[in-house]
Amino acid sequence: MKFHIISLGCNKNTADSEKIAQIFASRNCEWVKDPQKADLLLINTCGFIDDAKEESLSTIMKALSFKKKNRKIKIAAFGCLVKRYYEDIKQQIPELDYLFDFLTPRQIENMISEIGESGKSCFTPQRYFTPSHIGFLKIAEGCDNRCSYCAIPNIRGPFVSLDEKEIIQTAKDLAKTGTKELSVVAQDITRYGIDKTGKCQLPSLVKKLSCINGIEWIRLHYMHPRGLTNELIDELYSIPKVVPYFDIPFQHIAAKLVKTMNRHTTPEHMISIIKHIREKYPEACFRTTFIVGFPGETKKEFDELINFIEETPIDRIGAFMYSPEEGTPGAKMPHQCRPSTKQKRLDQLMTLQQLIIEERNKELIGKKLPVIVDSVNKNEAKARTMYDAWEVDNLTTIKNAKNLVPGQIVDVIITKANAYDFQAKLVNDK
Repeated sequence: MKFHIISLGCNKNTADSEKIAQIFASRNCEWVKDPQKADLLLINTCGFIDDAKEESLSTIMKALSFKKKNRKIKIAAFGCLVKRYYEDIKQQIPELDYLFDFLTPRQIENMISEIGESGKSCFTPQRYFTPSHIGFLKIAEGCDNRCSYCAIPNIRGPFVSLDEKEIIQTAKDLAKTGTKELSVVAQDITRYGIDKTGKCQLPSLVKKLSCINGIEWIRLHYMHPRGLTNELIDELYSIPKVVPYFDIPFQHIAAKLVKTMNRHTTPEHMISIIKHIREKYPEACFRTTFIVGFPGETKKEFDELINFIEETPIDRIGAFMYSPEEGTPGAKMPHQCRPSTKQKRLDQLMTLQQLIIEERNKELIGKKLPVIVDSVNKNEAKARTMYDAWEVDNLTTIKNAKNLVPGQIVDVIITKANAYDFQAKLVNDK
């Protein structure tokens, strides 16, 4: 049986899709690059915000159009969008052959049995959704934070730490297929272990991950400020192989909005975190996200956010317009911002951030940094510094790089920089 998976949304979905693909491959199924040539086409949907929902629905409809050319193809949809709108999708898109909230191994086995196995095994260890040197490792499901704008707890349920032995085994499997950079992901990795032991077990887990042969960099994603202390920061970033990349979503800095967003923190605590990072890890990169246009955000609160960014330069920022999601407290709040106001504020914030990022990036010109090579084309390589996550942050272009290979970590000198990219030369390139 030939299969293909389209994975939409966040890198936690990517981790799920990779595991599902491995299960199919281990059951004598063959991955095909062209989705139209598959016997079974699966779509891992995202239902987080309006844009993601529209992309998921558009992808489903496009996949169904393949049936016109290939009548035998079966289409399966699953994931967050399906979990959130199962009955609506079932009624409005009856052409789907399979509809699941989140796929289980038993459901996979049933589909293989119904469609028919390919017979001879063609399974070889490989990666389907990332280059082999990059691996996403999900360590928990769900979320307990209940931020008032977020539908994830309704979709994914409460926070549940995954079994440590299974996590370690998954990381070892990723290393066997070439992973050099391991990205640890969850809705909030700082809560790992609290649901089972009452105490954060993340440092213990990361220490064990750092001992796996082959893994060179460990990147920690999504550390909610709620449970983040200076002590936890120091414990994590003293572990060998953990790169100095602090991914801490603030969402806002105005006290009123931090409270109505139900962020379980304060501006003072968030500012103390960034102060500690800047003092203790001056060469580190700080990444965060902000939401503009949340209900009740007046010009005063937005100006607070802008002033904070101006006074506290941040290395990497992701910013989003607030999207009212049904079933969340935020959607019912008064004083919803107009779309035009949200767009104007987003544009202003990103224009400011672009100027700040460019200025901070140019400070790296002339410095020696390690980079990981993502691709090589003829004499040019695309790579990333420790400060840049895959498909999220800046790229570094290296000339005279024909002897490099993807996954290789080399030292370079930064020669040029702008808001989004670097140019560099190899240290031994004269």
